Amino acid sequence: MLTSAKILAAIVFLASLVGARLEAQTIPTATITALVDALKDSDADVRKQAAWALGRIRSEQSVDGLIAAMRDADQEVRKQAIWALGRLESPKAVDALTAALKDNNTEVRRSAAQALAQIYGSGRFPNPNPNPNPNPNPRPRPF
Repeated sequence: MLTSAKILAAIVFLASLVGARLEAQTIPTATITALVDALKDSDADVRKQAAWALGRIRSEQSVDGLIAAMRDADQEVRKQAIWALGRLESPKAVDALTAALKDNNTEVRRSAAQALAQIYGSGRFPNPNPNPNPNPNPRPRPF
């Protein structure tokens, strides 16, 4: 039997296949709330699909639930939540994504770095480290 989160994720997936533009304004609040609740499901696959669907929808309403999902025991759920937060480009997620750079799993750390690059690469938010030179006192190279 399909759970409601799997059904909702399937609807979001099919809508994206047919080219429908998914925007948070067109998705009912009840659907987003159900997907956020599905992030707490006992089945890791359901949690992962819910995070994927929330990333496709891109609703600010889901940021807190996705940040909580980053502490999931399953690494695939953590990676999917990080991917979704990167797509949302929410400044609220920056601290949690920065903390995920210290995760035990290399794939989770890589996903967090990509999500942060997506957030700061969009140009909507200032770079926290505007100095592009990592060495504050560079020595000239002898020729």
